[in-house]
Amino acid sequence: MKTRRTSPARKRPCVEPPCRPLFSHPVTLSSYHLVILVLLAGCTSRPRAPALEDGAVYANDREGLRFLVPDGWSQQAKADVPPGPVVKERVLVLYRTFKSKPPASFTLSLADLPEETNLSEYLAGPSVGVDWHLTGPPEPIEVGGAAARRFVLSGRSGNQPLTREVVAVPRGARTYFFSGNFGTADKARQEHVRGAVASVRWLR
Repeated sequence: MKTRRTSPARKRPCVEPPCRPLFSHPVTLSSYHLVILVLLAGCTSRPRAPALEDGAVYANDREGLRFLVPDGWSQQAKADVPPGPVVKERVLVLYRTFKSKPPASFTLSLADLPEETNLSEYLAGPSVGVDWHLTGPPEPIEVGGAAARRFVLSGRSGNQPLTREVVAVPRGARTYFFSGNFGTADKARQEHVRGAVASVRWLR
């Protein structure tokens, strides 16, 4: 995921050039450039997080889905999940809007959960400093023609009441979570989140 953080110091794969001249004989401009290109290739061969983008549509060909991004929301994080089982929930993309108080967020994540997983228990509890409680039983809905359930949870951040809506969509062994967090009285952001979920289309 593309985040900003400070990593512990570690050995760099590309060392600084020595103090003595790099070449003991004259080199032409073209051969010098070739050496620089080789060094740069070695420095940039590490995996990189996908670039953030603020397009009107989020599409993920690997997972086979797309949806419309709510107007005024900006992409804050994005990741590609490597092939293989995902035993711990991973975020694919995160959007936020700061036009509301408190700011609202919309997240798409996924996990390969055991069949016996109780999603009500899985979703409730502490998360990002908020203790979430289910407000009632989940609501059966459809997302892009696939059976899904909407869980509504409530919590507080200081004196601010918050609502979290999570739409869980099982697709084979994988479950996709479309999660919106917003102020409980913020009906506009609730509609934005629900509109994004309603726009989901499965590509396969």
